[in-house]
Amino acid sequence: MKGLATEILLVVCAAISGAGLIVMLLLLYMKKEASSFTVTEEEVYVSDLPHPWDGVRLFLITDLHRRPFTAEHASVVGRYPSAELVLLGGDIMEQGVAIEQVMSSVEQLRKIAPIVMVHGNHDHKCNTAQLDTELIKAGVQMLDNTAVRFEKDGESIWLCGIGDSSSGYANVHLAFTPSNSEASCAIVLAHDPVVIREKLPSYVKLVLTGHTHGGQIRLPIYGPLRLNDFYRRYLSGWYEINATDVPNHVYQLFVSNGFGTSHVPLRWNAKPQCHFITLRRSP
Repeated sequence: MKGLATEILLVVCAAISGAGLIVMLLLLYMKKEASSFTVTEEEVYVSDLPHPWDGVRLFLITDLHRRPFTAEHASVVGRYPSAELVLLGGDIMEQGVAIEQVMSSVEQLRKIAPIVMVHGNHDHKCNTAQLDTELIKAGVQMLDNTAVRFEKDGESIWLCGIGDSSSGYANVHLAFTPSNSEASCAIVLAHDPVVIREKLPSYVKLVLTGHTHGGQIRLPIYGPLRLNDFYRRYLSGWYEINATDVPNHVYQLFVSNGFGTSHVPLRWNAKPQCHFITLRRSP
């Protein structure tokens, strides 16, 4: 009997050791995935896009959080055909991140193209006054609840930024006030895809967001660990939105996995991303 108990104990210890090894390997894999870097090429057909804007490229990056965007990352991005504008979709910092790290990332992103930005929910948990002062000094154009007109060969589009919804800073009326009198084609930059619940003007053709991290940790079958039904529905990638409050209004929504992580520096089945987005005029 004593020999049997010893054998059982050895089996149990081996099982625990094996399980511990599996967990350790899984954590290492998730950490490696979180530190990876994927640049995607996206092409989107935009209705009412003016002819001179056909083929224009934008660079979208969101959700840096604690992860610095380094010279090495900028070098990888530099191997691709250039973009005319960097769209920074919020959560470029969080509590405990030094402003110096944030500004170092911004300096690297400026090597790609001029930057426009909206805030995310984690930005609002920090000293946004100090952050914005430094960003403006660095030449970043802040777009929370405002719009800017870009002209090319005499024809224009509008880029409209909407403040973070979950932090209570979204003001859709204010965001579109500058563009309402003349816009026929507008792109929206917002941190959170929940912005599609707002009544967006009929000239909005494209909405670019982040916030979800693509689920960050997506288990097989179950899916994302921490996201509610709305974010599970609009988790990552492209979606066609049929606006219920504006007749015949259809636009494209894009949700990025983001670049960094929050809560834990781990990812699974949700690789970090940055994106070149090429605008194409609809046939």
